[in-house]
Amino acid sequence: SPAGKALEALLERYRVGSLLGRGGFGSVFAATRLSDGAPVAIKKVPRNRVRHWGELPDGTSAPLEVVLLAKVSTGFPGVVQLLEWLELPNYIMLVLERP
Repeated sequence: SPAGKALEALLERYRVGSLLGRGGFGSVFAATRLSDGAPVAIKKVPRNRVRHWGELPDGTSAPLEVVLLAKVSTGFPGVVQLLEWLELPNYIMLVLERP
């Protein structure tokens, strides 16, 4: 499936490690970006937990968290940067920098 291939491609770019936390928002895993060894966090949010959606500058519909992070992800010290995200049938995956 296209979603399966997209997830596979995402997971080929990162080495996923231990679970950092779990809550109503989903689960967060420690991971490493394979291209340069940078530490990242991968957040897996069940789609049915996404209550609010917004629109990205290119018109794409996205969870509000993604829209807001994309807005502040550059040039705001202290804001964790959203590196990429992926929409799957049952989950939203967010890749965040891990300072």
